Amino acid sequence: MQKRRSRRSAVFFFLACLAVLAMLAIPMAAAAAFPESSTMHGRKPARGGYGSVGAGGGVWEQESHFKSWEFERFDSDIQVHGDGSFTVRETQVVNFTGSFSFLTRDITTQTARGVTEGRTYGKVRVKDVEVFNLDGTPYDSGLWKAESYGGGELIRIEFQARDEQRGWIISYRVTGAMIYAQDYDRLYWNAVSYDRAVPIKSSRITVRLPEGTVMSEVEYTDYYAPYLVESSEDSGRAGEVIWWEARYVPPYSDFTIDVAMPKGTIQKPWPYRSSTMWLMLGLALAVFLAIVALMLGMWGWKGRDAYAGPPPGVSYEAPRELRPALMAMLLNQHPRAEDMTATVIDLAVRGKLKIHEKGNEGSKVKEFSFERKDDSKKDLLPYEVTVMKGLFKKGDVVEEDDVRLGDRLTTFLGGVGDEVRKKKLFYDDPEKTIGRYFRWAMALILLPPVILFILHFWLDLGYVWLLLAGTVPAGIAMWAIGHAMPQRTPLGSRLYWQAMGFREYLKTAEAGEAESMTLQNFQENLPYAMVLGMADRWAEMFAGILATSPEWYAGTGAFDTMVFASSLRNMSYEILRSTPSSSGSLGGGGGFSGGFSSGGFGGGSSGGGFGGGGSSAG
Repeated sequence: MQKRRSRRSAVFFFLACLAVLAMLAIPMAAAAAFPESSTMHGRKPARGGYGSVGAGGGVWEQESHFKSWEFERFDSDIQVHGDGSFTVRETQVVNFTGSFSFLTRDITTQTARGVTEGRTYGKVRVKDVEVFNLDGTPYDSGLWKAESYGGGELIRIEFQARDEQRGWIISYRVTGAMIYAQDYDRLYWNAVSYDRAVPIKSSRITVRLPEGTVMSEVEYTDYYAPYLVESSEDSGRAGEVIWWEARYVPPYSDFTIDVAMPKGTIQKPWPYRSSTMWLMLGLALAVFLAIVALMLGMWGWKGRDAYAGPPPGVSYEAPRELRPALMAMLLNQHPRAEDMTATVIDLAVRGKLKIHEKGNEGSKVKEFSFERKDDSKKDLLPYEVTVMKGLFKKGDVVEEDDVRLGDRLTTFLGGVGDEVRKKKLFYDDPEKTIGRYFRWAMALILLPPVILFILHFWLDLGYVWLLLAGTVPAGIAMWAIGHAMPQRTPLGSRLYWQAMGFREYLKTAEAGEAESMTLQNFQENLPYAMVLGMADRWAEMFAGILATSPEWYAGTGAFDTMVFASSLRNMSYEILRSTPSSSGSLGGGGGFSGGFSSGGFGGGSSGGGFGGGGSSAG
C-alpha cells in the first residue's frame, strides 16, 4: 500500500513538473512565433523600419533583460496658419528602465480615411523638422536626423539613458493636410503615434486657430477609445485655443482630433489660388509674346534677305546659274533626298547617261536600266560625281535592281550643302542656323516640363504648371521662325526670286502656252520642275504637243508626257528605296490632390486623420 502511494506521488510530481514546464513554454513559444505582435482596434502593428514600435524587443525580451519604456507625456501643440499649413510641437517625456540609446518618431503622410466632404490641395508633406531639449534649447544636431521616405518622415534621436527619464520637443510643419469643404475648413489629425508598443500616461493636445477666427462657429470633436476603462479624456476651449487632455492612452491606439473652422479662416495654399492661376496665365502669355517679339526682331535684324532689287515677277525659265539640287536648297534652306532623282534627270539631259524603260507597252509595271554615255568629270560638281558613282558602281550599263542611291545619300546631301556655301547664296550656313534655333526651341519646349516635373517631388506646384501654356507655344514659334532665319545674300535673293517666278509660271501657265516651246524647253526645265514639286504640271502643259521622247530616254511605246512623268516617279522610288526613313521626304513629287464626395463634418474615426505614425526606442 505504501509502495502504491509512493508511486502515485511520483506520478503526480512528474505531471506537476510537466505542467510548470508547459506554462513556461507557452509565452516563450508565443514570443518566438509572434514577436511584438498585437492587435488593437482590429489592426496589427508593423515590426521594424517604418512604423516600428517597441523598446528593444517584445514583452518576454523586456522581462528577460529588465528593459522597458513608456511615455510619461506625449503632448501636441498645433498652431494653424492662415496659409493652410500648421506647425506641430510634440513634447515627449519618456521613462526608460534599462539601457537605451535611441528613440524614433515616424510621422506618416498617408491620406485621411472616412472623409466625406471637401478636398485637399497638394501632397501631404512634413517640413522644417527640428528637435529641442525640454527647456527649448536646440538639441545637438549631431545626435538627431530626419529622413524622408515614400510614406512620411522618420526622425531618429540618439542619446544614452539608463533607468531615467528623458524628454525632447519635436517640431515640424505640415502642408497639404487641411480639408477644404464647401462651407468650412477642417483639421483632421492623429495627434499621437499609433504604432508604439507602450502606453502614454498622459497627453494634452492643444490647437491654436488663426487670429480672428470666429470661435462661435467652430466645431470640434475627437475620436478616442472610450471602451477602455483605464482611459479617460476631457476637452474645452479658451479664446482661440481648443484643448484635449487624455489619461492613459494604451499601446497601439490613436487619439484623433477633428476641428471645423468657418469658411475663409484659412486660405488655399498659394499655388492653388485663383489669383495664382491668373498670374501664371499672365506670365505664360508674357513669355510667349516676348519670345515671338524677340524672334521677329532677330529675323528683321539677321534673317531678312539682302535686297536685290524688285522681284522680276513671272519667270519663264529656271535660273540656269544653279543646278536643280542647289536651287532646291536655296528655296528650302536644306538639301533633300528627293533632289537626288532630279539630279539624275539633269545629268541625263546634259548627256551623261541614258535611261531605258523596260517592259511591255501599256504595262503599268515599269523597270529601268541606266547606260553611261559620258564618263568625263570635268563639268560635274562633287555631289554629281557621287551620283554617277552610285549609278554605275557595277559597270557602264546597270539594271534598276543594281542601283541604290540611298546608300550615298549622306554624301550627296553634304555635297549639295558645300556647293551652296561655296556660291555664297547665304551669309551663314543655313543648316547650322536652323539647327541653332531648333536646339533653343527644343530647350524651351522640353526643359520647363522636366524642371517642373522634378520640382513637384518637393514642392506643390498647382497652377504653376500653367507656365507651360506659354513656354511650349513659344518654343514652337521659335522653331517656326527659326526656319526663316537663314539670310540670303544679294546673289541668293536674286536667284531665289527668279526661282519663285518660275514656280509662279508653272502654277498659272495655260496648256496652249507650251505650243511654241520645243523639246529642249521641256527637258531642260524638267529637273527644275521636279524639285519644285510640279513635274506633273509641267508634263501636263506639253501633253499632246511633243510626239517624240528626249534622246536620253528610251521608252517602250508612243511618247506621252503624262505617262513619262509617272514613269519618272516610279523610277525615283525604286532607286531611292534604300534611303533611311529619317533622311528626308520621298513623297509628293516634291496637380490637384485628392477630392472627397458630399457629406458633412464629423463621421471620422480613431486613427482616420492625417498624421499619426509610430514611436520606438532601443
